Amino acid sequence: MEFSFDSLKEGLGNLKSAAGNFAEKSRNMKAKAAQEFTDGLNNATKSIQPQAMRPRKPQLVFPRDMLVDSQRPYIRFTCKPVNGGQPMTSVNLPCPGGVSYSDGGSYTTIDMGVIGDVAQAVAKGGTAAEIAGNASGAFMKQIEGMGVSGAGILALKAMGANDTATALEFANKSIRNPRTNTAFSGNTLRSFQFNFKMIGKDPSEVDEINEIQSFFREQVYASKLNGTSTVMQQYPNQWTVKFMDPRDGEELQYMPKIFTCYLTGASTVINSTSNTYRTDLSPYEIDVSLQFQETKILDRDEINALEGGARFNRDDEAYNELSSQAIDAVNAQRDRLKKKVTDANTSTE
Repeated sequence: MEFSFDSLKEGLGNLKSAAGNFAEKSRNMKAKAAQEFTDGLNNATKSIQPQAMRPRKPQLVFPRDMLVDSQRPYIRFTCKPVNGGQPMTSVNLPCPGGVSYSDGGSYTTIDMGVIGDVAQAVAKGGTAAEIAGNASGAFMKQIEGMGVSGAGILALKAMGANDTATALEFANKSIRNPRTNTAFSGNTLRSFQFNFKMIGKDPSEVDEINEIQSFFREQVYASKLNGTSTVMQQYPNQWTVKFMDPRDGEELQYMPKIFTCYLTGASTVINSTSNTYRTDLSPYEIDVSLQFQETKILDRDEINALEGGARFNRDDEAYNELSSQAIDAVNAQRDRLKKKVTDANTSTE
């Protein structure tokens, strides 16, 4: 059979075409399988979506008559969108016992050493020459008082020969005075825990309890960004926690205030004391434990403002403004690119 470059070229072309067809079929099969999986998931969850996505009532109350008949203080948990906007559902429950506040600061230590003497000399003030003279004099005074071994230890440490200096310290049973001071490193982030036991008196209260525990558990979780993204998540919503006076609906005067919070945990226990169910098979009792953490570490001005009822997070406002500016910049850049593409297409026509 006579060899032909044309036949070889034609064979390679057919092979390339077949490979392309195979790749296309493979992509179509993968896309079809993915679509079938998505359709199956949607069909499987279609029946529960109305229940899962149902709008929450603006106010949940347990016991149901608490805001009408009771004169006991109560606690109000109000959920607000993380990016601002109108408050969502508020949950009102009897004020729990054992509410604790832990205000604190973090401290570490710093060894001043010889720096302490220099700092004292600087603190005396005067001209630069006088300060340098005071520091030098303080240092020389310390050197004279150390003796030969003390001066040797200090010199070795200054040269970085710490092992040799340590050996000399051990031999002479003496060490350099570390002059340790306490250094403030910041305040601590406050967190709070609240525990509730709920036993419904009638079917309406049983339903209310179910809504309450379900809502708290739901709000622990993040959501899809803009409700659609599977790559980015939106922060969980924020909360305000207030101890309320039933007489006028204002915050209690004698309870310390709590800043805006995230709900970091919600624990639910079904029938903790007995395995008893009602005739409709609802549990007899529900225990809910809630853990909240404030959205930021407060300073003294903010804690004083909080006691007056102000819950304004300056950092949130600053970042929201930064985010708005970034979005404006992205949109402007996108518009410029679109214009360039349009101009390029127009010039080629």
